[in-house]
Amino acid sequence: MSVNESLVHNCYHPATEPHIQLRENLRDEQILLLQKICPAGLFTPDSAGRVNVHFQGCLECGCCRLLAGSDALAGWQYPPSGAGLTLRFG
Repeated sequence: MSVNESLVHNCYHPATEPHIQLRENLRDEQILLLQKICPAGLFTPDSAGRVNVHFQGCLECGCCRLLAGSDALAGWQYPPSGAGLTLRFG
């Protein structure tokens, strides 16, 4: 089973407020790093050069927090209780 086939089995309960906040004026290298390291592909740049974070599909792995750190992220926390990801196996 591929990673994408496994991810389809997960259940998401999106929060109303984002749990990932980006800093203003990210450098191109930071944007590329966020795009590369996020297994869920949450970070997408728009035509104005800003980065959109699609936090609703977050796998809560913390890769962005660990690798991009406070230079790129203004805040990261787990979603509130009852929201976020529920892993399903098989």
